[in-house]
Amino acid sequence: MKIMYMARFARPDLLRAVGALSTMMSKWDALCDRKLFRLIKYIHGTTTWRQIGFIGDPPDELHLGLFSDADFAGDRATLRSTSGVFLALYGPHSFYPLNSQSKKQTAISHSTVEAEIVAANHAIRISGLPALPLWEKLLKRPLVLEVYQDNQATNRIMTTGRAPTLRHSKRTHSVSIAWLHERIESPDINLRLPLQHNRRCRRRE
Repeated sequence: MKIMYMARFARPDLLRAVGALSTMMSKWDALCDRKLFRLIKYIHGTTTWRQIGFIGDPPDELHLGLFSDADFAGDRATLRSTSGVFLALYGPHSFYPLNSQSKKQTAISHSTVEAEIVAANHAIRISGLPALPLWEKLLKRPLVLEVYQDNQATNRIMTTGRAPTLRHSKRTHSVSIAWLHERIESPDINLRLPLQHNRRCRRRE
């Protein structure tokens, strides 16, 4: 639990590993001992690593960026995927991490797209939307949440609101494709591909 506190505070690279081990507290075995030993060795070898943030722009040039991803069937025992979320405040010369999460999904996904949809839903609902009112208050202006999705199929489903092969997602994952589509079409959210962000940064330079 001390490692989990450290991971949540300043070491998001540890979240996936310590989160998986925390689910084994009541059914610990010899493999968990090996995983914990490897995790401790990794921490010992990266004690000089730091999470940094920098702000070099005025408030009117700062934006909220939300990144989501998923590993398909990453848990070998249960075949469940894991949702990853990262929220940051960024600008032309700014990048400040605000929040990061790693959460095992509650049901088994049958494809990468399904796992990505669940991760995007979690990111927007739990991390992105609650941060908007706070940062609009702090920056004293309306904000648009920039949502970055690296899977083109997932991006298209969220844009069109159509996913015939994922009709079961509302029952199995409690994820509504229609709700995601409504949020993406709303004026306070902008869906982007990471490649678009890189091109825009190069144009600014």
